[in-house]
Amino acid sequence: MNKFAPALLALSCALALSACNKQEDPAETRADVAEAAADAQADVNAAASDAAQTAAEGNQDIAAASSEGNAEVTDATADAISDNAAAAYDVAVTKADGERKIAKEKCDALPGDQQSACNKMAEAAYDGAKAAAQAERDATEHNADAMKK
Repeated sequence: MNKFAPALLALSCALALSACNKQEDPAETRADVAEAAADAQADVNAAASDAAQTAAEGNQDIAAASSEGNAEVTDATADAISDNAAAAYDVAVTKADGERKIAKEKCDALPGDQQSACNKMAEAAYDGAKAAAQAERDATEHNADAMKK
């Protein structure tokens, strides 16, 4: 039995690796893309709902602070701007993540030698979108902090 164990292990590894980067059936790809798109849209909707709730809470804080004086209104406004920037960042990253998942599902339809490049492009697009969202959030938060001074 010990003679067969290494051969069986090598055969198992070879079979497992041969399935990597295998072109997916078009019908399976369409189903996977549709599922990824639906999941992405649900995630974006949830993030947008959270962002709307954040904005509503910020407006309530501003309204409550308006009875206390200008300094409190300025602070509440700056806090609301900062919170809205963070919520917008979350929505943007969620959207980019969904787009990445959809792109990767589409990559599965390509022949194995093209899948790697396609997946790298999907990751690069995600990284770019995330960096842009982060830069926007950081700039907005900087402006909000400047309001408080």
